[in-house]
Amino acid sequence: MIEKIRKITLYLALFLVIVSAGLVNWRWPIYTWFGDIPFVRFVWLGVFFLLLDLVFELFGKVFGQLKLVKETLGFGKGLKKISDGFKILNSVSLPNNVKADYIVIGSSGIWLIDVRSGNGRIEFSGDDLLQDGEYLKGLISGLLEKSYSLVDLLKKKFGRDFTVTPVISFSSPEAVFQAIPKQVRGVYISSGRDIVSLVENTDVQLIDKNTNEEIYKFLRNK
Repeated sequence: MIEKIRKITLYLALFLVIVSAGLVNWRWPIYTWFGDIPFVRFVWLGVFFLLLDLVFELFGKVFGQLKLVKETLGFGKGLKKISDGFKILNSVSLPNNVKADYIVIGSSGIWLIDVRSGNGRIEFSGDDLLQDGEYLKGLISGLLEKSYSLVDLLKKKFGRDFTVTPVISFSSPEAVFQAIPKQVRGVYISSGRDIVSLVENTDVQLIDKNTNEEIYKFLRNK
């Protein structure tokens, strides 16, 4: 989410700079600086239309990032519909400079969820996931690294082994899954609309209510 907002801010700043440059070029045309001759007028028109094209391109990028932010917020809103017995944490910092988008703790176990925004066709090549033909390299291995990091953190704190179940969830309702296995190398693959059902109905490690509360308080106060 923070990365998307950072991109929106950057695009808007560039948008304002380019619009300002375009207005300056319109108000004080370049041909008034170098003489009103056909070649200079041609250069002036070229600069103006180049800036206009950049404005439209940046506008499209801002719109795209806003759509991704909306998807991400919608995912969080949907996840909160989970049963009251489950605790939800978002944007959790873990050891080794990694961060989990969401951690859900409940009777079915501990779930570490990373959210992937954007629509398109979701496929599995046998090694990696693809989104609209683009390989999502490192997505699965990166999530496994986060889950191992959380396992180690909890073991150091509570002195016992917990199972952390990693999930990649695609937040866009327009994402289309094509022959995707339920799990890839121990990582669950889910759509945003199915994430609550997956967590509630898949018992990975049964944990009592008091332990759930202790884990939740520990991670919340990190």
